[in-house]
Amino acid sequence: MDKITRIPLAPGMRLTCITTQKFKTAVFSASLILPLGGKDASALAALPYVLRRGTAGYPDLHAVNLALDRLYGMRIEAAVRARGEALAIGLIADVTDEAYSAAGSTARAAKLLLSFLTEPRIDGGAFCEAFVRGEAENLADRIAARKNDLRSWALRRLWELMCAEEPYGCDELGDAESARALTPERLWQVYQDVLSAAPVELFYCGSQPPATVEAAFRAAAPQRGDRGFSMPGTIVLAAPPHGEQRFEETLPVKQGKLSLGFRTGVTSSDPRYPALLLANAVFGGTTSSRLFRHVREKLSLCYYASSNCYRSKGLLSVASGIDNANAEVARAEILRQLADLQEHGATPEELTTARRSLLASLRAMADSPLSLEAFWLDQSIAGLSWPVETLAEQVSAVTPDELREAARSIVLDTTFFLRGTAK
Repeated sequence: MDKITRIPLAPGMRLTCITTQKFKTAVFSASLILPLGGKDASALAALPYVLRRGTAGYPDLHAVNLALDRLYGMRIEAAVRARGEALAIGLIADVTDEAYSAAGSTARAAKLLLSFLTEPRIDGGAFCEAFVRGEAENLADRIAARKNDLRSWALRRLWELMCAEEPYGCDELGDAESARALTPERLWQVYQDVLSAAPVELFYCGSQPPATVEAAFRAAAPQRGDRGFSMPGTIVLAAPPHGEQRFEETLPVKQGKLSLGFRTGVTSSDPRYPALLLANAVFGGTTSSRLFRHVREKLSLCYYASSNCYRSKGLLSVASGIDNANAEVARAEILRQLADLQEHGATPEELTTARRSLLASLRAMADSPLSLEAFWLDQSIAGLSWPVETLAEQVSAVTPDELREAARSIVLDTTFFLRGTAK
């Protein structure tokens, strides 16, 4: 098992080190953690992209790329990620591991990564206007392009409607109008506020010992006073707050999208979470699931049908693509499969197949440094410290009764049907 070390570097700043010899690439990240939503959503979403454009020492992309080339082709990407009702903005990097490069490359990579956050290029007391204008337009374009992927857009609309009174219903990118209205001065003020007040999560996965990594990050980390930093909380409900809801919208497309949102009240901090993961795998989380075998293959009611758990919020979704005429019968069959699972549980064959598939997914996560980075970001925000291997052990120990009881926590909240109107 990899060695996991979590080190408080300063008030509101923590480093997670995964020490392993498995990879030839080391992964670094720096994330500022904030509440999701609010009037500055678009500014926060644009901020890491503006920071990525240049620093005081490397004032444009040409200079930045030269610096990255000198570090064996290091890559640094901006990241904006919603985790429950927390927003993580920052930078993710990968670079040739120091075991395969020159001594000291870990310290140089950590310093360069943090310089984007702490030493931005400043023009006239604010961010470079060209950087802000360019990234504001890019952000507005990304927001507008969401509808190009109707499967994910339908799920986004489901959460917006289902969680309209909760921060989870907010788009982490904000809106296009606010994005285009960004100014260098306003973004600079948001940056100053965030850098002084947001908890910071740092991450490293590679071969170097924790003490070496700690020294590298500590030397480059910003100095901040102790303001009582705390992670944003998330509203978790075990039942629909307003009873079951149904919504329908139309778009000029051929295929309808039927999305169902469920409350479970079970997050990754709940002892029932491993059983819920397994129940979801049986229900619709794999190609051997009930939704795939019965609703899609046997009855041909959907072009696709799958379910997914959202560990930070305690939600579960079903996404399906259908002909408009099949909307009601498909919905009824999806719910019938869930009701049967809740009453009778999984068959021995279903349980074995689902467990094997879920454990394979967890092993794949443990074999990817970028997946481990995302996993430990979730763990940090949730205040958890157990590794992927512990979750795998818990999944292996789930009993049929525990699976059935976890399935009974799945309660329908909202149905959203995106009706296609194209001929």
